Amino acid sequence: MIRLREVTKVYEGGVVAVRDVELDIQKGAFVFLVGPSGSGKSTLIRLLLRQDTVTRGTIWVAGKDITQLPAWKVPFLRRSVGTVFQDFKLLPNKTVGENVAFALEVLGKPRSVIGPQVQQVLELVGLKDKGDRYPRQLSGGEQQRVSIARAFVNRPPILLCDEPTGNLDPATSVGIMRLLDRINRSGTTVAMATHDHAIVDAMQRRVVQLEDGRIIRDQQSGRYETEHVVEVDGSVAQ
Repeated sequence: MIRLREVTKVYEGGVVAVRDVELDIQKGAFVFLVGPSGSGKSTLIRLLLRQDTVTRGTIWVAGKDITQLPAWKVPFLRRSVGTVFQDFKLLPNKTVGENVAFALEVLGKPRSVIGPQVQQVLELVGLKDKGDRYPRQLSGGEQQRVSIARAFVNRPPILLCDEPTGNLDPATSVGIMRLLDRINRSGTTVAMATHDHAIVDAMQRRVVQLEDGRIIRDQQSGRYETEHVVEVDGSVAQ
């Protein structure tokens, strides 16, 4: 589903954000990208979205070599990839339902399709009765649920999440992770960049750890750090 080969990204000024990364993420997997600030996590997410281009190396996403993709085809790539960010990125002058519907409108979906799909996904994220509210009327956790609904309403095969719980308190983060776990169990591949030790330790999913732009650990079911132990209620992934 996702494949990186000898991927390196060097920014202006000679800053090497990612160096010689080799990574395979299979269909239906849930993978945490972990590491301190500046380790390369967010750069990898941007490369997978083609928000940035590689300096060298090759990236395949959903069967396509995106390093060779013409710029005009990038929007088509993003139809296959849902994205969730730390800061929600909701449209403040649109209601919850309109924010989610917008993701389908830009794809040219007819109203007869948009309405039922929006209601279905709002029910999935636990907001079926809040479609007429505006983002400012919601809590941070509810806003992130809207962001997830918008990313998932088109049922993309891949969901990329960049610190989706970074602005949320621990209890709210648990609910968001339950939701992402449910989406993953429906067959969607999820790759999530995070620095939250507790979430990673509780979920016990594949962990890819970065340091100075390199992968230093790739563990199929692990904790944030092998020497790091946190007691967390394991119900997160239930």
